Amino acid sequence: MSLHPVSRDVFVRRTDPTGKRPPVITQHLAWDAALFLASQVKQYDTEAKPEERQTIATATAADYRAQQQKGH
Repeated sequence: MSLHPVSRDVFVRRTDPTGKRPPVITQHLAWDAALFLASQVKQYDTEAKPEERQTIATATAADYRAQQQKGH
Protein backbone atom coordinates (compact mmCIF):
# COMPACT_ATOMS: atom_id res chain seq x y z
CA MET A 1 0.00 0.00 0.00
CA SER A 2 1.34 3.41 -0.97
CA LEU A 3 1.76 6.06 1.69
CA HIS A 4 1.27 8.84 -0.83
CA PRO A 5 -2.11 9.70 -2.34
CA VAL A 6 -2.43 9.13 -6.05
CA SER A 7 -2.81 12.37 -7.97
CA ARG A 8 -4.36 12.74 -11.39
CA ASP A 9 -4.82 15.34 -14.08
CA VAL A 10 -8.00 17.36 -13.84
CA PHE A 11 -9.12 19.55 -16.73
CA VAL A 12 -11.42 22.47 -15.91
CA ARG A 13 -13.38 24.65 -18.35
CA ARG A 14 -14.19 28.19 -17.17
CA THR A 15 -16.85 29.98 -19.20
CA ASP A 16 -17.94 33.60 -18.80
CA PRO A 17 -21.75 33.57 -19.03
CA THR A 18 -21.72 37.17 -20.31
CA GLY A 19 -19.43 36.25 -23.20
CA LYS A 20 -16.93 39.02 -22.37
CA ARG A 21 -14.08 36.50 -22.02
CA PRO A 22 -13.42 33.41 -24.14
CA PRO A 23 -13.75 30.00 -22.47
CA VAL A 24 -10.52 28.73 -20.90
CA ILE A 25 -9.50 25.14 -20.20
CA THR A 26 -6.83 24.62 -17.56
CA GLN A 27 -4.93 21.54 -16.44
CA HIS A 28 -4.33 20.78 -12.77
CA LEU A 29 -2.83 17.94 -10.74
CA ALA A 30 -5.14 16.98 -7.87
CA TRP A 31 -5.44 14.22 -5.31
CA ASP A 32 -9.23 14.51 -5.11
CA ALA A 33 -10.79 15.66 -8.39
CA ALA A 34 -14.28 16.20 -6.94
CA LEU A 35 -12.96 18.30 -4.07
CA PHE A 36 -10.79 20.33 -6.44
CA LEU A 37 -13.72 20.96 -8.78
CA ALA A 38 -15.87 22.07 -5.83
CA SER A 39 -13.15 24.55 -4.80
CA GLN A 40 -13.07 25.96 -8.34
CA VAL A 41 -16.85 26.45 -8.30
CA LYS A 42 -16.55 28.21 -4.95
CA GLN A 43 -13.75 30.48 -6.19
CA TYR A 44 -15.11 31.40 -9.62
CA ASP A 45 -18.87 31.21 -9.10
CA THR A 46 -20.26 31.04 -5.58
CA GLU A 47 -17.93 33.54 -3.88
CA ALA A 48 -16.97 35.64 -6.91
CA LYS A 49 -18.27 39.14 -7.50
CA PRO A 50 -21.34 39.05 -9.77
CA GLU A 51 -19.49 40.65 -12.70
CA GLU A 52 -16.59 38.18 -12.36
CA ARG A 53 -18.56 34.93 -12.13
CA GLN A 54 -17.69 32.08 -14.44
CA THR A 55 -19.32 28.72 -15.05
CA ILE A 56 -17.10 25.78 -14.08
CA ALA A 57 -17.25 22.37 -15.77
CA THR A 58 -14.97 19.43 -16.31
CA ALA A 59 -13.21 19.11 -19.65
CA THR A 60 -11.18 16.37 -21.31
CA ALA A 61 -7.51 16.12 -22.17
CA ALA A 62 -8.54 16.28 -25.84
CA ASP A 63 -10.42 19.55 -25.20
CA TYR A 64 -7.33 20.96 -23.49
CA ARG A 65 -5.00 19.94 -26.34
CA ALA A 66 -7.37 21.39 -28.95
CA GLN A 67 -7.41 24.72 -27.11
CA GLN A 68 -3.61 24.72 -26.88
CA GLN A 69 -3.32 24.13 -30.62
CA LYS A 70 -5.56 27.15 -31.25
CA GLY A 71 -3.10 29.27 -29.30
CA HIS A 72 -5.25 30.31 -26.35
